[in-house]
Amino acid sequence: SADFTYTSSGVESVDSETDGKTLILQNRRRRCLPVCSGQRLCHCWYVCQFLLFLLIFPLWVKWLLVNPMPRKYWHEDYGAFPLLAGDFDSEAAIREQMKPKIHVSPIPQSSSQCNYSCSAWRGYRTEEMNFRVSLTLNDSALTKAHAHTVYPVLLASADFQDWWVVGDRRFAHPRPFWSEHTAESGAVFARTSPSCTRPPKAQAMPLGLSGAYVLACVTWNPMSLQTLATKDEVSDEQLAELCNGVGGVCGWSCGSSHPPENLPGCNAQGRIEVTKTSLAGRSFSQANFEGQVTMKQCPEVDETGECLTKEDSFPNWKCHNCKYNPNEIEEDSFRRLQIPGIGGIPGFAGIPGIGGGGIPGIGGGADADAGAGGIDGLFPGSGGEDAESSFIYASLPRFQVSVRGLGQPVGDSFLSQPTVVILESSEQTPGKWQHLYKTYVKTRPPEPVDAAGDPIDQAEAEEEFDDEQIGPTIGDFTRYRMHFQEQNRLTLDPTWCFGKQGPLYLVACAVNGSMYRDQDFKGFVAGQKAAPPPFNDRCLEVSGRCAHACLVDQPPMSNCSSDGTILQSTLVGPVQWETNDSMAVRILCYMLILCFSLKVVLLCPGIFSGYAHYRRYDPDLTSYLRCINVCIPSWGEKKSITLRSLIGAVACMPKACECRFHVTLVDDHHREEMRQLLQILTRIIEAIPGFDGKFTTEENVRQFFHNWVEGTKRIDISKLRSEEDVEKDAAEYLSGRLTLETLRENTWSWMDRRHLQPLETAVQQLHQALRNTSDEVFDLHTDAVQDWEPKDRNALALRVHYLARSRPEEDERTVKSQHVAPGIYYYKVPQTAENSQWLHVRSKIKEMVYGLEEQDSFEQFVPIHTSRGLPGALNFAANYMYFSAARPQNLYGDDRDVSPYLFSICDPYHQYQPDFFHTTIPLFFDRSGDLNDEVGFTQCPLYFHELADELDYLDGNNAQFFRFHSMIQNCCGGVSAWDTNSTRLLHREDQTMMWTYERKRVREADRKRTAHLVERRSFPETCKVEHIASSVNQVLKGQHSRFINRRLSYGMSRSGTEALASMQRTAEGYVLFWLQSFFGRRQAFMLWLSLIFFVFFVVWLCILVGNISQGMLVVEMGVLQKNTIDEILEPMVDLFRNFVNMVGSNYFGNKPSLIKIYVTTAVEFAVWLGGLSICLLALFLVTECFKAFTACGLCSCFSVPNEMRHWARLLIRMHQTSHWVWGWLPAFWIGFNYWNVFADQTYHFNCFGMFLFIVILQVLNWGMIVSASMRSSLAAAMETNEVIFLSMDNVWRSTQSTYVTLPLHIYSFIKATEDYMRYHLYGADVTFEPPSEMSGHRTQTTICLVKYWTLFLIIGAVGAWVHYAFTMRDGEGALASCIVVTLIALDVLHPCTYLFVGQTKHMSDQKAKQLTWSQACFSTSWWSRAISRMVLNQTLASMIKWIGPACFVALTLLSLVMPYMGVNVAFMMLLGTSTY
Repeated sequence: SADFTYTSSGVESVDSETDGKTLILQNRRRRCLPVCSGQRLCHCWYVCQFLLFLLIFPLWVKWLLVNPMPRKYWHEDYGAFPLLAGDFDSEAAIREQMKPKIHVSPIPQSSSQCNYSCSAWRGYRTEEMNFRVSLTLNDSALTKAHAHTVYPVLLASADFQDWWVVGDRRFAHPRPFWSEHTAESGAVFARTSPSCTRPPKAQAMPLGLSGAYVLACVTWNPMSLQTLATKDEVSDEQLAELCNGVGGVCGWSCGSSHPPENLPGCNAQGRIEVTKTSLAGRSFSQANFEGQVTMKQCPEVDETGECLTKEDSFPNWKCHNCKYNPNEIEEDSFRRLQIPGIGGIPGFAGIPGIGGGGIPGIGGGADADAGAGGIDGLFPGSGGEDAESSFIYASLPRFQVSVRGLGQPVGDSFLSQPTVVILESSEQTPGKWQHLYKTYVKTRPPEPVDAAGDPIDQAEAEEEFDDEQIGPTIGDFTRYRMHFQEQNRLTLDPTWCFGKQGPLYLVACAVNGSMYRDQDFKGFVAGQKAAPPPFNDRCLEVSGRCAHACLVDQPPMSNCSSDGTILQSTLVGPVQWETNDSMAVRILCYMLILCFSLKVVLLCPGIFSGYAHYRRYDPDLTSYLRCINVCIPSWGEKKSITLRSLIGAVACMPKACECRFHVTLVDDHHREEMRQLLQILTRIIEAIPGFDGKFTTEENVRQFFHNWVEGTKRIDISKLRSEEDVEKDAAEYLSGRLTLETLRENTWSWMDRRHLQPLETAVQQLHQALRNTSDEVFDLHTDAVQDWEPKDRNALALRVHYLARSRPEEDERTVKSQHVAPGIYYYKVPQTAENSQWLHVRSKIKEMVYGLEEQDSFEQFVPIHTSRGLPGALNFAANYMYFSAARPQNLYGDDRDVSPYLFSICDPYHQYQPDFFHTTIPLFFDRSGDLNDEVGFTQCPLYFHELADELDYLDGNNAQFFRFHSMIQNCCGGVSAWDTNSTRLLHREDQTMMWTYERKRVREADRKRTAHLVERRSFPETCKVEHIASSVNQVLKGQHSRFINRRLSYGMSRSGTEALASMQRTAEGYVLFWLQSFFGRRQAFMLWLSLIFFVFFVVWLCILVGNISQGMLVVEMGVLQKNTIDEILEPMVDLFRNFVNMVGSNYFGNKPSLIKIYVTTAVEFAVWLGGLSICLLALFLVTECFKAFTACGLCSCFSVPNEMRHWARLLIRMHQTSHWVWGWLPAFWIGFNYWNVFADQTYHFNCFGMFLFIVILQVLNWGMIVSASMRSSLAAAMETNEVIFLSMDNVWRSTQSTYVTLPLHIYSFIKATEDYMRYHLYGADVTFEPPSEMSGHRTQTTICLVKYWTLFLIIGAVGAWVHYAFTMRDGEGALASCIVVTLIALDVLHPCTYLFVGQTKHMSDQKAKQLTWSQACFSTSWWSRAISRMVLNQTLASMIKWIGPACFVALTLLSLVMPYMGVNVAFMMLLGTSTY
């Protein structure tokens, strides 16, 4: 800080409150900055977020590879085979399945046992075969796992690698699923009832409405069976004695709505309540009922007529109609109906219907509501014998009685199989049971009929009689016996082929019935591919057989035991999760890592503390400078445009400047009107009055030019580019007439008009000169120099110079080299030449003629031009400043004669503001007010007032770079210079000669490279981008830069095509300079070192991300022992597991080992971050050592960085110069998404995980931007709104330019390579466009490339949607990519439209109204006007502008449904702010 006092000059000022006062610096003292401040808090916040970003982003990229897909996407390369929903990967589940639960019948080893008819070729049998397979299930745990219905699936393989489906439930019988799951519960005795119950008595009313009991009495005893079979009616007490087991159903059947529990002894499910000693709620002391007897209706039958039961309550049974003819049949027919063992048994009376007589006439149809009353009980029949006596009645459906757990019979007299007698009772006849079915001897049995009374073709499983067994007992047994069934056993007879005879692995898989209820699963297809083992992710139980099918010879097979079973350990095991680890995703991840690394290079400077500088302008600061020069290089711009820049250059003269202030106009075109214009401007300066004691000349000059700038800074360039002359109102401002009138009416109103007459005359002359145009040029062969200084040299520090360097016409046949060669102009420099002779010797130029080359050993030949472009003009101006300052009359006689000077470059299209140097000069001084030689230059941003960001279709403002990037880079002093608005600090000693020796780039005739004499250069002349070359040189010298985030210069925006051409030249210069820097300069090792470090960082991260094994990379590399890592990880895994359990997350429920993988990955990246920190610490120590050695004079290490911020600046310069190397990243992203669309690529990431990561990354990304903006705004209050507003507003432009300039980079690379070859091989001057391309060939090519490239992106987006709509892709990958390419198309919509129709002269509104619709449709002018108005308007631009920021929010939310959109958000976040 410093103490100041003000001494008033006694005059009111219009500039500011203190403008009329002299600022005097009394003394300086340093003050410690506060330990805690808002700026430092923002800095700490930024550093913390940067470190988290450095850790989390690579972690997310690896998560893309290692995180399991959602299960529904597993095995997508194979046929549809739904996975189990439960936990199939836990140790307990795997251990349980290690015991085979399915017994598979052996594979036949004889060709006679195989079926070869499953496949044929031209009618001939092939080697493909199949055979019958029996599967027996014995797994009691399935019911506990809620797998109530289990179906079989057969898989086959010939090599244990490729598997296919060869059978499923369609080929299983007696049922398509296992009815029981264990051998114990599967041992069932069953019997199926006939289709029709006993017909009711004639004219009997149905009794079913009153409720009924249907009971099955199971017995082993033959005597009990005979008693039950011969008695017409049985009591409850008799049942208790005769039956070993009972069970049945009760209630109102046939769809009745009456609750079955209304019947005594009947539960809500319609089952008779039975215990060991009770039946239907009544207890019997003699009873000892065993087993479980169940009844299930048979709504369907299989192909063989076997009953397919259905679990349903008795009221929901589907009743049907039966037709019965009571007339006796003829004798012959009767004999044919006799069945041995049954026909001759007396005593079989008619069996009454259910509940006292069936349910006649259920509405005439099987599906009619049951439980309703019959319709008179009888209906006339048709057909058969005596059709009129036939009647139709309602009957219960066919059902199956089964019993399990009956126990073994007791005693010596028992039947070989249990028998069952089906009885019925009703609530009207409680305790009395009658037969439900009747034996028909002389009449035909009833048959089921449909609604029309026609018989239904329903196959019944008739009992077969044993001819060898005769007698009454055997007859009863045959009629009532139950058959033993293994309901846990299935037989498959597939029609699909298993494969060729030979090695065969056959696997039986038990799948859950819920799989077939999945809407996305359409069933198995013959021979569909199946994923290889382990199968426990798809199968509840699995077992297998192996053998050489259908062959006698049985050589050993791998994974096969000696008894022909597949080793269970090969079928069951830990399931390898399906991840997105494919080649496409790996490439995507590596590209993300590369973009992330570029982003880190961009953001890492923000972790440093900025350089301190003097806080405000003090006139005393200028006493440390030799001079200040504002150079305006003109390249044929209109004089009105250049005049505006000259006005600003004079206006920014510092107040009370104690060194000379020069304004230099460098006119390479030698235009007479420019020289006259500058002469008139100097007359205006001379004519401005100055009065001692009232106003000084300097104050009046500053006041006049300050007002002049205010009137001209917002002039539209279109008003100055008129084909004839400047528009009238613009001429009034530019000539200064309005400025003079304003001052005369206000501040200068007290002045005598006579004192202002000379000024008014000079202003009128300037006004007249602006209205006149001339193409006259003067002598191009020699240098033209004109100087102006005030008559009183001490009254004003201002000096004005007109410079026009020699530009003789060169032979178009020769190479425009930077050394003396045939066709090149040169001048001679004697060995004893002095600096004062510089202009004199330059005036004697000659052209070297081939064959007439001069040879003079006493003089050196110097090329008149080593750069014909901007660098040459700047060097000529810098040399002239040094030449002029060294004149005796311009010496100060004090330390200022050896001080450095400021050289500021102002493009003719820009105008400096009056406070330009008031802001700039303090940045070159430290906090104590001493000149800081380590500051190389300062840079302020471009600003175009007339071009709103919404209408800046080709990003002419380029505000993203100048504000956000420079703000971050300023923290380490790494801001890049630009070709305008930059101020350099130039050093040159008095004894330094104007010439220096330089090694030629081409060899002489003797193949040796010699040194030649050239003029000394302050600006590099190796390429067109002098600013980046100067920036690199400053960094290599150890200097840093400063960024001024203020609008200190107002630019005039050129057309969009001119801005695009400027981008192309800049990109071309970057490529050329990169080639020159990395392959042609001696200090390139520092750039190479930075590039190697960057490549090492990228490769290291790629290896870390690409290592998807569960082990840590440090263990695999042998850095740490596995035991050590396990000891470290174990408590972390437990802690994370406890956290997961506490929050109740079920994400890890089915993947418990995933917790360890996540913890291992996080620790691995933390170790990586720690290793990176150690490397940086080592680099810091080495840097400090070199710094100490240099300070102590032990060694000279000026080319080695002496602080960490210096390394950061090297990384920035490496990134900037190597930008074209990474320029293909947008092309990759565009091509990748189009490939996804047309190749139907799909990537299945976890939705919630993607959403969580993207939210965190966006919070960190925008948090760093906000914290950096706040940090900068707290340092300079002016920056707050400007920085934040422009950063948010230019999100669109940053992503837009990324895609638009892609072909520009390719074209620039080609042209830059050509220039580099000319530069390296021939020593050609590449700082300007070759004469053959002066017509703008490269510009037109660039415009054409960008125009059709953007059109291709728009048409490509439309084509992508059309392709997606017609192909109807099932996955979401193509849809997500369609959205991405649409966003890209919206980004380039405005540039494309602008390049096609935005610059053409449109049809007037009046003419458009005169056109008919038919004329308009065929008028290109009308369409051009319509498209321009529809697209190129601020409303649409504002809407699309906010699509960019909105996408960061919308696409993040969309990632919850389409996780691939999260990857697009990441690319937008990286590409949009990592490019320049």
